[in-house]
Amino acid sequence: MRLSFASGERADFSMDSGVVNLGSAGGNGVVLAGKDVAPWHARLNVDARGIVLEVMDPAARTHVNGRPVREKALLRCGDTICLGSTVLVLRADPGAIAAVTLPPARTVAAAPVQPARVVLRGVSGRHFGKAIAVNQCLVVGTGAGCDLVLDDARLAPRHAAVELDGDHLWLRNLDAVDGTLVNGVRVHDAAIHAGDQLTFDRSHFVVEAPGLPARGEASAPAGEAEAAGMDGTPAAEADAPSGHGGVWWLIGAAALIALVLLLLIHRGI
Repeated sequence: MRLSFASGERADFSMDSGVVNLGSAGGNGVVLAGKDVAPWHARLNVDARGIVLEVMDPAARTHVNGRPVREKALLRCGDTICLGSTVLVLRADPGAIAAVTLPPARTVAAAPVQPARVVLRGVSGRHFGKAIAVNQCLVVGTGAGCDLVLDDARLAPRHAAVELDGDHLWLRNLDAVDGTLVNGVRVHDAAIHAGDQLTFDRSHFVVEAPGLPARGEASAPAGEAEAAGMDGTPAAEADAPSGHGGVWWLIGAAALIALVLLLLIHRGI
């Protein structure tokens, strides 16, 4: 993970875990020289639970994705952080979003599924808080015929498409010259996952897809189904005797015990 400076005034700052302070004072881990940056402005805390931005100076101007932050904010890769006039972007590592060859686009539209398995949740701009359903294909752009119409001038009329194919999600570039940011990394075509953040200029959306794996989570191995019974039960259960077989086995054992007891009684033992 890295902090990238939007205006390019300094090199990216890499961090994987720990705490780093941000501000204009010389003792900060990242020293910021921008206007309205407080001496001890904020700190980033990165651990196994996530990424937290903590405001150290309540009087300092702090925003995440255009929304003010007074105390703390839970961050994800792709967020834009404004400390005074300094703009930072939290980006995934460059190799985290691999280039892919997408399957051919479908030409036959599928019937919408209710409720939708996948939605884009707006986290900035005029779509903040709104859930945009992704059925088979969601076309994003400034054109009136798009499924998701955005008013950002730097976007193409048909910018990109988010496609759902079974349990796979794809971002397909349409007419975007510079592509789209996925978790802060600029791409054209990419596999996307639950929890990813898509940035279309000033509009940010988080992929919500219950039941689909998040980035870095592996799907169930293909051989796992083969190790199970034909009805999907685990192999140990598939090989076990049925309920009726178990009952007859108990009845047979009880009859054998009774026969032995009768023989013993008959012989006077």
